[in-house]
Formats: sequence, C-alpha cells, structure tokens
Amino acid sequence: MFRQERHVDILRILYTRGRVEVDTLAEKYQVSVDSIRKDLQHLAHMGLCKRVYGGALISEDTERVTSYLAEHHISNLEPIPSLTEALPLEPQDAHEDTDDECVEDDQTEGIRAVARRAYFEINDGDSVFLDLSRTNIEIATLLAQGNKRAIVTTNMLDVLKILANAPHITTLATGGFLNIALNGFVGSETISLLEPLLFAKAFIGAGAINLETMAVTAGDIDSGSVKEKVIHNASYTFLLANKEKFTRKMSYRFASITDFSAVITDCKDADVLMRLQQTGTPVLRA
Repeated sequence: MFRQERHVDILRILYTRGRVEVDTLAEKYQVSVDSIRKDLQHLAHMGLCKRVYGGALISEDTERVTSYLAEHHISNLEPIPSLTEALPLEPQDAHEDTDDECVEDDQTEGIRAVARRAYFEINDGDSVFLDLSRTNIEIATLLAQGNKRAIVTTNMLDVLKILANAPHITTLATGGFLNIALNGFVGSETISLLEPLLFAKAFIGAGAINLETMAVTAGDIDSGSVKEKVIHNASYTFLLANKEKFTRKMSYRFASITDFSAVITDCKDADVLMRLQQTGTPVLRA
C-alpha cells in the first residue's frame, strides 16, 4: 500500500471509529511507528484529525473530512461517532464477554499498578529520571501527591506539568528538540544535555519487549536513543513493563532486558514470568 493510500485508509478508520492508536496502525500496515506518526501529522496538518498522545482523534470539521474521503471515492460510511464516545481501533470479538471499555480500564489499571510498584522504589532524596512513558505520568502523579522529596529530571511535557506545583519535588527538563508527536524532548541535543547528568534511579518505558531476543524496543530512534543514554547514566534502572508490552513489536532496539536492574510488571502469565526470571534480571510484581 502506497503512503497516499494509507492516509485515505487511516482517515476512513478515523471517520467510522473516531480514534486510532499508533501502535495498532503500525501493526495493521506493517510499517514503523514513526511512519504512522508522520501519517497522522500529515492528516493533522490538513485539518483532518487531532493528534493526541499515542494516536489521533477525528477532526470536528466533518465537512472537510467527508470531502477528502469523497475525493478519494470513499462514501456510504457510518456517521462519525462523538469524540467522547470514540470507539477503539480494533473491533470487539463477538465471543468476548468483556466490552472494549473494560479492556481499556484493565490496561489503565495495569499501568497504574506498575507505577505504584515503581513509586515504592523511590526513596526520600533520590535523583530520578522519568522518560517518555504513560507509566511515568502515573509515577509523577504519585510523587506530586506524596511526601517524598526528590529531584526529578524528565524529557516529557506531561511529567513537567504534573510536578510543576509540587513544592517537595525539584523538577528539571532536559531540553533539546521538542517533538510534539512524542510530547517531549528527543534527539541528539537532548542526549548531549544528558551527558553530565547522573541519576540514582531511572524509570524507563518501552514500546515492546521481545522475550525471544531479550530486546527492549521503541518505535523510533529519537526516543530510543535518549532512553539508551539514560540507562548508562543511572545507578539503578527499572524497566516499566505492563503486560501488553510483551505482545507488541517495535522497530528500534535500545536495550536488552539484562541491561536493567529490575523489571516491574503487572503480568501474571506464568510463561512470561518464568522467561523473565531466566534472564537473571529481578522481577518486581506489581
């Protein structure tokens, strides 16, 4: 499928379902996550969608959307859903008893469980790095609400916003190239700015984890390279691994499981846990 054809198909999905997710689209079209982000940026620039963290929502300008689809001979689609009731990308299996909202709630609770376990590893006075990760947003929230004093360095805008008004947290931004799609600072400038900084603990998110090759991967080289640098600069590194990470595939390998001090996961799959333990890396159950 050519890129233009992919743009049209993505917009068709957006029109009928209201939202799309970067990871799922990358798997659907068998392209990199970075390619999908560029597709969504292109559609957003045309006013056809609204970029959000991890994906996109359909534009509220329905006339523009329908005109674009009509130009590419796409018609007779179901009415666009409300943005507040946007459906997830993948349709529900007819044999599943759990509805999509419950699945999303389960994933969110898994992320929060991992964050709670990670928060337990932070001691009063620690120098901490929180990278680009949904789980680190939850860790930042726990730090803001708690009473642990810490110095937190981050390259993620959401983390900065959450910690900005927490008087017991000293918050530092890495700076560098601001990538709006990733919602944070990435690239060579960020890596250079990180060079002299050392951290007691770093909490690293992953796009996917491959237990066959022990690869920990990200969707693109920009964010992955920053993660790699932080791992080298931290005394203790924790891999944040909610259970969905073990079923995904991404393109850029920035570390191996054995590069981490511990893996924090909510996964209860006995086979996954056994294979993690076989790496020799401690597993902290959320």
